[in-house]
Amino acid sequence: MRANPFVVAAIAVLVPSLAIGQAFDSGSRAELYRRYVLAGKDVQCRTNASCAALGVEALDAGRIKDAQALVDMESMLADAATLQAEEENSTKAISSAHARVAMALVHQGDVQASLGAFSNARAYYRTAAGLGKDAPDDLMLGRAVDVAQQRLARIADKEVVQGLPASGVRFARYLKLGAWSSVSLTPVKGRRGVYRLAADFLYPTVSSKGEPVASTGTLSANVRFFAGIARVVVSDEPAGVPFEATTKLPNLAAFDGHADKCLLEFRLTEPETLDVATHGSVNACGFGPKVTADGRYYLKTGS
Repeated sequence: MRANPFVVAAIAVLVPSLAIGQAFDSGSRAELYRRYVLAGKDVQCRTNASCAALGVEALDAGRIKDAQALVDMESMLADAATLQAEEENSTKAISSAHARVAMALVHQGDVQASLGAFSNARAYYRTAAGLGKDAPDDLMLGRAVDVAQQRLARIADKEVVQGLPASGVRFARYLKLGAWSSVSLTPVKGRRGVYRLAADFLYPTVSSKGEPVASTGTLSANVRFFAGIARVVVSDEPAGVPFEATTKLPNLAAFDGHADKCLLEFRLTEPETLDVATHGSVNACGFGPKVTADGRYYLKTGS
């Protein structure tokens, strides 16, 4: 099996262009992350709640750039609250933090909707709504999920992208700490119906210094979809050479239940939706620690 290199590196999208020299010698990992997030920031808010309120105010006033900065901070501080609640092992605090995360995603969607980027907005709203599946009895989270579903209903039919556009497409799955795993599909010139699949999978976490880091995994393949399904067998290939996955593989019995094999299935289910599942073993895919490709990915445009 080809080994995909894994690195542990800062996730730049979380806190862009930070040049932080100070080291925090004490405090919980959550508190160190919160300090890391707030260091050097030219943003009016310092708490999740104040960022949320000011972000809504800025968006209502049409100050989109300000709103984006504020909801970005809101999201990062919601993650800090989640880390803190997990450290304290407080059920109530975890419930509150998860609700904050969901609302931050809703507000990210609101910014995208205001820009007319409806696919992106749907990705945020659907991600927020999906958080309720693991805690259906959580009242606080449930209220945030209801808001996400209401927002989604407003734009459910606006400029929906059907199928795979000729220009290519990118699907993304939100994880946490501002990190998204992504799968891009680009038509291969001269090969009708064949797409170059390029995927980046992450497992984000926070270092002992409070810095966002991630284990990674990558995949490159030439694929063809059969009835909306493409399957990639991860095997030994020279580094930099895409896997060839353009023939139909109807039988999964050779992979399911086998710890030494990895097949990744990419299934176009609903519009703007790609479901990814591993057959065989995640450990045989050659990704970094705790990295999995599995999950639901939504169409996103731009960076």
